[in-house]
Amino acid sequence: MKTYLSLLLLGLVGHLANAQYSQYFMPPVDDGMVTMAKEVYAVTTAGDTVKGRINSATLISGQIRAFTIKQEDGTKVKFKSADVILLAVKATAFMNWTSALSAPNIQRATEMDFTKVKAREWVVFDQALLPNKNKYALMQLLNPDFDSKIKVYLNPNANETGTMSVNGLALSGGEDTSYLVVLEGNQSELYKKSKYNKEALTKLFKDCDVFAEAYEGEKFKWRDFSEHVFVYDQLCD
Repeated sequence: MKTYLSLLLLGLVGHLANAQYSQYFMPPVDDGMVTMAKEVYAVTTAGDTVKGRINSATLISGQIRAFTIKQEDGTKVKFKSADVILLAVKATAFMNWTSALSAPNIQRATEMDFTKVKAREWVVFDQALLPNKNKYALMQLLNPDFDSKIKVYLNPNANETGTMSVNGLALSGGEDTSYLVVLEGNQSELYKKSKYNKEALTKLFKDCDVFAEAYEGEKFKWRDFSEHVFVYDQLCD
């Protein structure tokens, strides 16, 4: 079993290298650019798809609670987040580059696959229940390429890790210390850096022996969270 795992992980590492850091979360797009997008579409809970551009939106702490789409014929359709499964925003080159330039420090910027960020076609907002509340919001998905099991979103109230700078240039730090996570379509939960090592295998990456054995004896470091989500997505059924 160990030999099999070693070969499996070796192949996965090679895939990660070829994918040029594809396991990292996509940088979020600024709210202002989302509301100015020229092309969007919404998929409703009834299964309808409505296309157009955002005419207005209610955003609270970076989460969309309500919005209006102006269709090509001029008709305006109002939505609440509880009525929409998904809102997709057509990304522009400027939108992608400005979000890429928001990397918290030099190290993350050098690890980022700018080609992939530049090629991003759609920015996706998913419907999810807010933590400990019976209220829906549309939240920007950070791991669109490896979200079959775990979906990760920004926590609008997250603090940031301490920053080390030289001449005003951030060399490290500045990263979020918590995320909102949806596991298998359930209600979103808050995961924090301070509890990550303890909760990784007991709450998040559970029921997958291959993953547990692959990381046996290792400490779950917060900076590797996106990598763990990616590996879990690839290894576990």
